[in-house]
Amino acid sequence: MPHLAINGGPVTRTQPYPSWPVYTEDDARAVGEVVMSGKWGSSGGGRVATFQEQFAAYQDADHGICVTNGTTALILALQVVGVEPGDEVIVPAYTFIATATAVLVVNAVPVFVDMDPETYNIDPEQVEAAITAKTRAIIPVHFAGLPADLDRLSIVAKQHCLAIVEDAAQAHGARWNEKGVGAQGAIGTFSFQGSKNLNAGEGGIMLTNDDNLAGIAQSLANCGRAEDGLGYNHYLLA
Repeated sequence: MPHLAINGGPVTRTQPYPSWPVYTEDDARAVGEVVMSGKWGSSGGGRVATFQEQFAAYQDADHGICVTNGTTALILALQVVGVEPGDEVIVPAYTFIATATAVLVVNAVPVFVDMDPETYNIDPEQVEAAITAKTRAIIPVHFAGLPADLDRLSIVAKQHCLAIVEDAAQAHGARWNEKGVGAQGAIGTFSFQGSKNLNAGEGGIMLTNDDNLAGIAQSLANCGRAEDGLGYNHYLLA
């Protein structure tokens, strides 16, 4: 212990840690370009559409649907996979509050299971033990960017006909079995809130490889409209 800096040992870092968020003149220029374009809504401009496509591809997903924040992404993702009032959704006991409150917002019941002490992620064995006739989905959280055991969870979900909604809010760029997280369950969600390693101050996205789920997600993110429908025709309650 005497070699520790607190006990008089050598100090390994003499410079302060960098401030957060990190930003440059390029960021300010990009924002200015959007402002001066006069196209401030995502439906009218091209920046969001381009980002959706590029981020989805980066995480190995076919579809990306941007929304206002990560919490909204979770709420809509639960609706997309068909979670209804009274259904149960299994969530980890160790996570940010939105993982559980998103379940409450759709009038479902969050069922908490403990984490694996080796990873701090949801324990697949406890997930299986918590399944009841009312269980509809599992939300594994890739906590601090470390992927949950998607292999084991996928087996459990398939055996019990459950949807996996990946909460990848902290896991931009993370991979499981050489494939991006957020694209391995039925649907995955990310956050771009100011504390995240990829942030825009606020923002969120849903990712999926299922064309049907992507269509539902796009509709829910756009007031229930259909992609090929009229502007004031609303097909889903959103």
